[in-house]
Amino acid sequence: MKKYNGFTLVELMIVMAIAGILLAVAAPGLRVFIANSSANSLSSTLLIDIMFARNHAISNEVIVKMIPFGNDPAAIDIADSAASLFAPNATGVNWGLGWIIFEDDDNDNIIDAGELILRNHSSFGPGAHISSGPGGHIAGGPVGVLDRLNPIGFNPSGISVRSGVLTIAAFGCAGDNARTIQINQIGQAIGNNILCPQAFTDL
Repeated sequence: MKKYNGFTLVELMIVMAIAGILLAVAAPGLRVFIANSSANSLSSTLLIDIMFARNHAISNEVIVKMIPFGNDPAAIDIADSAASLFAPNATGVNWGLGWIIFEDDDNDNIIDAGELILRNHSSFGPGAHISSGPGGHIAGGPVGVLDRLNPIGFNPSGISVRSGVLTIAAFGCAGDNARTIQINQIGQAIGNNILCPQAFTDL
């Protein structure tokens, strides 16, 4: 009699049941890991771009601005970004929808014809959020909001045109995997880890 090697239907169902249980147990932890990684990546990207904008302003002796895309990148000169979603800075706007860096030759916060666009980032997805202020939740933090009308920017000396705080988090994050980036008056960008906002962890 010929012998066949393989799984019976019962054995296969048992293996699938065990795999399902393990997946159900691991899924929440995996979601948190992905959210924390996303927040850290977003923070690094933003910080690098702020430093790039300042360095470009100094190296080329120009005024450089960063403004949020908003819901409609095509209307960049008139639109602003969607509202922030969590306290303590729910009065700000969400830079997580993307931003653009450009040389603002006439210092009017608008991308005019002939002004050089240096970098732009499209939306980082619905799970990413960068609240633009105010920064009253930080000791000595500024109370202004960073948005299109009050953008991140640097003059040819590298001095910030406006101080402000950006708070970065991703939905589903946990622990101290949210982050603040504070831009002070002399143009320094200072990052600090903070606890994830409760609105982002209670999903």
